[in-house]
Amino acid sequence: PSRSYEEISVVFDKNKGAIYSLYSRALRKDPTLQGKVVLEITIAASGQVTACKIVSSELNNKRLERKLIARVKLLNFGARDVEVMVVTYPIDFLPS
Repeated sequence: PSRSYEEISVVFDKNKGAIYSLYSRALRKDPTLQGKVVLEITIAASGQVTACKIVSSELNNKRLERKLIARVKLLNFGARDVEVMVVTYPIDFLPS
């Protein structure tokens, strides 16, 4: 058994505010900042994120990318009797 992409999306949706607040802060310094970031996340059976790295990014903003990785590592997907899972997850950052 493994986690569904839907379950992973739900956790990201719940944490959308925290993730996008990092983007909003960076946007104040650079109003042209936008693009897609693809993360590779390793989720343990405990639900903790044990690894997170950026597979690709259109942001060209290392500081924001580091903050995103740190924030995603704080997410918890809930303990389940599943194997360690590596998932790629895209996030689009567009100014509203």
